Parts: sequence; C-alpha cells; structure tokens
Amino acid sequence: MSWVLTISQITFTILTTMCTVFDIVLLLSVIKQRFFTSSTSKTPFVYITAMTLSGIIGKFADFFMVDAWPIGDLIDPVNGYENYRKLIGKQITLIATYCYLIAIFLNCLMTCHRVSILCSPAKAPQWFTDIKLALYSMSIMLILFVVLLIPYYSECSLNFNARASFHEAACAPKRHQLTLIQNQYLIWVPVSAVTVNVSMILYIKFSRKFIKKPISLSLTTIKRENEMIRQACFIATEISIFEVGYLFMRLYPDEFESLPQEVQTITYLVRLFAFCSLNFFVYFVETKSTRNLVLNYIGWRTNSTKLVTPTIVSITQVKRIS
Repeated sequence: MSWVLTISQITFTILTTMCTVFDIVLLLSVIKQRFFTSSTSKTPFVYITAMTLSGIIGKFADFFMVDAWPIGDLIDPVNGYENYRKLIGKQITLIATYCYLIAIFLNCLMTCHRVSILCSPAKAPQWFTDIKLALYSMSIMLILFVVLLIPYYSECSLNFNARASFHEAACAPKRHQLTLIQNQYLIWVPVSAVTVNVSMILYIKFSRKFIKKPISLSLTTIKRENEMIRQACFIATEISIFEVGYLFMRLYPDEFESLPQEVQTITYLVRLFAFCSLNFFVYFVETKSTRNLVLNYIGWRTNSTKLVTPTIVSITQVKRIS
C-alpha cells in the first residue's frame, strides 16, 4: 500500500472515530434529557435515537470495510484480506448497507412528518406521536432487513472489496434483481427528499412574507419546525453525495477502473465519510438545540441553559427562517 493510501486510511479512521464518539455522546445526552431530567424540550427523541444507533453500528461496520484491507495485509501479506472477506466480509457488507439504508428511509419519514405538519398542523401531532414514530421506524427497519436478507441468502450475495472500492456480487457479472433495483432507483429517494424539503422551505418563506392570514404559533415551535425541515434537507443532501458518486461508478465503470488505485480509494473514502459524518453535521453543526444539548452534557455550559419565556407570535410576523 502506498503512503498516499496509508495517510488517507489513517485520516478516515481518525475522523470517523471522532464522529462515532459524537454519536455516542449525542445518544447519551438525549436519553439523559428524556428520562433523567425535568426538561420539557421537544427534542426529536425517536429520530435522534434511531439515527445515532444505526450510525454507531454502521460506522463500526465501515471500519471493518475500510481498515480490514491494510490490517489483513499486515497480518498476512498474501491472503490476509481475502481470508477476512471469506470469513465475515458478507456479514460486514450486509450490516453497513443496512445502516446506510436506514438513514435514507428514516429521512423519508422525517420529510413525510414535516409535510404533514405543513398540510395539517392540527392532526399531525396525532399521526406522529413518539410511540407511532417508534412503530414507523421499526417497520421501516424490519422491511429493509428482509429486503437485504433475500439477496444475502441467494447465490448473488454482496461482498465489499476495498481494493477495488466496489461491492462485488458472488454471481458477478450478474446481480440479484433486488440489488439491481436498489442500484437503479435508490438515488431518487434522497433526491426527492431534497426537492420536497427545499420546496417546503421556499413555501414557508413565501407564505410568511406574502400571505396575510395570521396563525398564532409559539416562536419556539416555528424555529423547531424550520430546524427539522433543514435537518431533513441536509440529511438528504449528504446522502445524495454518496449516491451520485456511486451513480458515476455505474455509468462509467471502465473510466473509473482506469483511474489509479489511490484515486479510486480516496474517492470512495470521501463519499463514505460524507455518510459517516452525517449525524455530526446535522445535529451539531446545523442544529443549535442539539449542539447545546451535547455541550451541556460534556460540561461545556452555554447561554441556552438560561430560562426563556416562550413567545407567541403571528406566523406573518416571522419574516425569515431562523
């Protein structure tokens, strides 16, 4: 392995480890806030719990997918990596793919949640209680797991090859029909989510500026709903980066394979890190409330701990999304 690949592997591992630690801290902080404090904050507990749990498990699988190559070659330069792939390569690939799909379709659930609030603000809270959200999320996870198990137990199971930065099928060059459907149409899921969320943001901006029918809402509620729309939009955008890269590989396989191995590997690591860093950018960089929650949990007190009396405002008074 060249020094360029070694540095890129080490950099990816360090950054992804930091993102994993953040996921763990975020998960612990929302659990503490929900069950061990008297806080009345409306943090999206179910969404964050599902995203962080799948993120933690998925990143551990990604570590194996990426780092098993240099570690395997270090142990056995001849057959080390191939022995890993034969032993647990299929299982690691299944887990990593499963956690990735969970993030994609949970984001669809978030988008549907936001659309329902926009279209029917009175009924949406009844449709998306925490219990119902947990049921929706578990149903999505169960369906995805079954869909992935079908090709896993077929003759066309997938096994990621880090040397080629590609998911290889046991029946190559053929692929299972479900895998082909996923490869062809999955990109439209995050792209559609981006389109819907951007449309909602533009609609809200337009309606608050030009529509004169006032609706009494808490300023805190308005900020929270805007925040969650931006979260769903950002998640879909981050995932789209990974999918667009994979689309290029499928449309131009010969051109991609002709690139130097360093370029292939670094390209994949950048795409993969865009997904691994998803929770950090969404819930720390992008979202002030969860950022303050994490900082308070680790002992970094912020001004957000001060008590503020919620203000009721007309929706026409809010001129821009905070």
